[in-house]
Amino acid sequence: MRWVEVLPVVQDGREMFYLRDPEGISDKPLVVSRDVLFLMALMDGQRSLRDLQEEYTRASGSLVHLEQIQAVAEAMDTSLLLDNDHYQTHLRELITAYEEAPFRNPCCSGRSYPEDQKKLLTYMGEMFPDDRTPEVQGEVEGILAPHIDYSRGYRVYHETYRYLSCSDRKLLVLFGTCHGLTAKLWNISLKDYSTPLGIVSCRKELRELIRHNALLKEHVSEWCHRNEHSIELQLPIIQYLFRDTEIEILPILTGSMHEYVTGGNPPGQEALRELAGNLRQVLERYGKPYLLIAGADLAHIGAQFGDRYSLDNHVLERSKKKDEEILETIRQVDKDRFVSTIRAEKDSRRICGLAPIYFQLALLNGSTCDVVSYDQWTDGASSVSFAGAVFYR
Repeated sequence: MRWVEVLPVVQDGREMFYLRDPEGISDKPLVVSRDVLFLMALMDGQRSLRDLQEEYTRASGSLVHLEQIQAVAEAMDTSLLLDNDHYQTHLRELITAYEEAPFRNPCCSGRSYPEDQKKLLTYMGEMFPDDRTPEVQGEVEGILAPHIDYSRGYRVYHETYRYLSCSDRKLLVLFGTCHGLTAKLWNISLKDYSTPLGIVSCRKELRELIRHNALLKEHVSEWCHRNEHSIELQLPIIQYLFRDTEIEILPILTGSMHEYVTGGNPPGQEALRELAGNLRQVLERYGKPYLLIAGADLAHIGAQFGDRYSLDNHVLERSKKKDEEILETIRQVDKDRFVSTIRAEKDSRRICGLAPIYFQLALLNGSTCDVVSYDQWTDGASSVSFAGAVFYR
């Protein structure tokens, strides 16, 4: 079985489970019972149908027929949820087509924001109703923004991106969380990005500098950008606010740094320093002032994320105080204290912006930072928190 997200749902009064492919390779999601989900979990590539039957019977005390197991396997194969030849062939075709495409098409338009250009412009006009420039004691060189959808992060997006007018830097280095599977800590895209407001380019000269850097060229990885929202959601806002100016981008999706904050044996700090150092060298050689933007949310707690405790006001307030500790390290532009603060709670609240924020702090060392907005979204069962910050000199 491939790695999938499993979300509990209620269907016709029954507890069921919705299986979603976070990589977006399958567009045929399945809704299954607990018994079927258990059977799927046994599919590790080592067991035959007969082995699955025996394991299920031993664990549940009831018999499942081989024909039923076969039907489940065939449904999974149709939905591309088995890591088999059918899936691998389909994946290779998708990767080839994506790499040959002239630019990355938006994956969030029509869902997280309007697909129609006029409607999107109207939406952005409502989010940013005035052109008044906020006061800041220097030139803005970095922005920390959410990557939650606009409807939930509306206020923080507004209060944060107002500061874009305080910078005239038109090269945007964008860090975002990669929510899918990736083996690399950095995944650099050299593609142009398309949104309903037009195409933003990664310039040829910058692409060549990346490709000629011995370390960074090994971290060029396009595929994981295909269906990732954390960078894409920054672009319509930036395009709208910079609508009279041509901009260029360098998108970088970050993999997991979970091993750095859970008490295990993380890779050496030197690897992190080398990535940031090589990027800094390339950007200095390119010679254009750049604005470093991170699309990064904070805590993810509650039922949707696997927590079994009730999400009451006390839990939300306690989580907010933990967020304030993290935001203080961001305000101090202290990447080491940022990581150690999350390590102290063993990342129990799933700070999904850990890696983008870490590298933003590393690259903006010496800046002054103001945290300008914060919010907690909740539906009563789950919660996501996020903040906005501005870095300047």
